[in-house]
Amino acid sequence: MRKGLKSKLMLMMAAVAMLFSAQSTMAGERVGDPYTLGTCAVSGKDAWAKGDPFVIIHEGREVKTCCKNCKSKFEADPAKFLPGIDEKIIAQQDKHYPLTTCVVGGGALDSKGEPVVLVVNNRLVKLCCNGCKKKVKADPAAFIAKLDEAAIAKQNDSYNLKKCPIAGEDLGDKAKNIVVGNRLVKLCCAGCKKKVDANPAKVFAMLDTGKVTAEGSGKKKKKK
Repeated sequence: MRKGLKSKLMLMMAAVAMLFSAQSTMAGERVGDPYTLGTCAVSGKDAWAKGDPFVIIHEGREVKTCCKNCKSKFEADPAKFLPGIDEKIIAQQDKHYPLTTCVVGGGALDSKGEPVVLVVNNRLVKLCCNGCKKKVKADPAAFIAKLDEAAIAKQNDSYNLKKCPIAGEDLGDKAKNIVVGNRLVKLCCAGCKKKVDANPAKVFAMLDTGKVTAEGSGKKKKKK
């Protein structure tokens, strides 16, 4: 009797765990990188033009729109807008891609013909073949981790910001490395990561210029 009761309890606990897992997925938890573009996924205009953008989680992928109307349009037909988002993300991340080899097999990207280019949860990934594509989709986190390592190794020496792009503090020797959109970002503390994730495009602009701006870091400019 005790064994039977124990088995029933274990089944009930497993069912509850599955329920919470399903609720968490439905609630919309982001998987992978944040939305790295500064433009609305629907209108193509500045996503922050009307204040904080609307955040959508589509099958684990984060997307942002400038207004409620654009949000409704995306949710009504995601397939209409995703190819355009992918195209912009590829253009944004391509020149910073850290590998010349396939992240799965390790061979040259063109070893089996034209490289396979795809976007996985807002991250550009380049592969040698469709067989590798299936492996990435089966376990994206493992291969994104490899891209993170490659980005840090490749971009560390040429990193051009001496201050944290969020807090504006000197980075020193204890900077925390994160990778967003295949770009290395150095922060003064783990707490700054949330603000990078909120608007990566703004941080990318600082990396491009080599200057941490008051507006970009979230600090208010002093009135004259």
